[in-house]
This record gives sequence, structure tokens and C-alpha cells, in this order.
Amino acid sequence: MNEKMKMNFATSSCLGQAFTGIFFFLALGGMVLALTVGGFFGVWSAFLEYKKGLLEYGTHFTILQTALKSDAVCFFLPIFSTFPFAASFLEDMESGFIKSYLPRTGRRHYITGKILAAGISGGMVSVAGIGIYYRMLQLILLPMEKKAAMDMIDMAYGNDIYRACVLFFCVGMLFSLLGMLFSAITSSKYMAYASPFVLEYTLIILHERYLKTLYMIDPKEWLIPTESQWFLGQTGVMIFVLMLVILIAILLLVVMMGRIEEL
Repeated sequence: MNEKMKMNFATSSCLGQAFTGIFFFLALGGMVLALTVGGFFGVWSAFLEYKKGLLEYGTHFTILQTALKSDAVCFFLPIFSTFPFAASFLEDMESGFIKSYLPRTGRRHYITGKILAAGISGGMVSVAGIGIYYRMLQLILLPMEKKAAMDMIDMAYGNDIYRACVLFFCVGMLFSLLGMLFSAITSSKYMAYASPFVLEYTLIILHERYLKTLYMIDPKEWLIPTESQWFLGQTGVMIFVLMLVILIAILLLVVMMGRIEEL
């Protein structure tokens, strides 16, 4: 098996494991539930308003924005992002599966596949959850809304949703890789799920109580940024988060290689 085939085999195997496992679907359901909780009062108010007449077009989108900004989504995203794959490396180590798997792929391809699968699956949990919840809002609320005055309105909504999905994908990647990193360092499976949440909560407290001017450390700003504060707006936020993702991936590479050498 040549190097390209080994890389493809390792990556496809890890991605298949991440997206077909029960934890991915649990995380996806949890993300939809968090969005539902975050947008509940908006939906309830829309039903009450509908008794008086048709809703303004775009109510479904406004409720989505409210849900994305909610504390429920902010606090549960770090946990659900780690569900699909963050603990997989430690599980391979503890079960001994890695000893029979490494000869087929090699260390470098194995580690690369793990990191890619953890990042992509963590990001997809949030994006797929947003897509499902938004479709639910459309099915429920669009028949209750007035018709759009212009097609440009739909285009604007679509662009806003796309930008939100990109940011949530990047942040989901970051939390998933953080979970994998802490689990590899501490040899604790529970740290894979708990560490991103604890870190996020700590950063929020530090920003709101002690470092109010240091907005870049606030995870809420990563998800729903105040564009006027960031250089290049949402693009600047995305670049900042991706830089953190690359840094965590490099640390993961070093830590995982060290753990493998202990075998």
C-alpha cells in the first residue's frame, strides 16, 4: 500500500467511524435540542402573534438568530462537539486496537486521520444541527408568514446563515480538537467531553469580570461577533479561530506521537 492509499484509508476510516457512530447522532440531537430551547420563547411569541394575523416575513430567521445567540447553544456546543470523536484516540490506546491498526497506516497517517476526523465531525455537529433546526422553523412558521416582498430578502437571509454556519463549524472544530488534546494529555476519557466546556466557561468569566476589554478571549464573540470590534469583521473572527485550530492540531500531533512512542 503506497503512501497516498495509506492516507486515504486512514482518513476515510476515521471519518466513517466519526459519522456513523451513535455519539454523532446523539450530539446532533442534542444540538437541535439546544437550539430549540434557545428559540422557544420566540416560537411561542410567534404563535401568540399569529392569532392576530399573519406574521412578518423573516420571523423564522429572526428566531434562528435568537437561538444562535442563546446561552443554551453557547454552553452546550463545547460538549456536543466532542461527542463524535474527541475520545477516539484514548479509546484506541486503552483497548490496544492501535497496535494492530498502526502497521497498516503508519503513525503519521493515523494521527492525521484522527485529527481531521475529530475536527470535521465536531464542526459538522453544529452546522447540521443549525440546518435541521432552521428547516423545522421554515416548516412551522413559513405558512404563518406574509410573502416576501423581494427575492433579495431570501438571498440576504441565506448569506447570513452561511456566515453563521462557517463560524460555528470553525468553533466546533476547535472544541473537538481541544477535547482530544486534553484527553490525550490526562489519559482521561471524561476530559475529552468536559475540558472544552470548562475552558469556555472560564474564558467567559475572565472576560466578563476581569478582562472586559480583551474581547478576543470570549467564546461568545467567536460565535456571534460584534463585527465593529474585529479587524475584517466575521472574516477576522474566522481567521483567529482557525489559527487556534492549527495551533491545537500541532500540539495534538506532538502529544499523540509521544503517546504512541510509549507503546
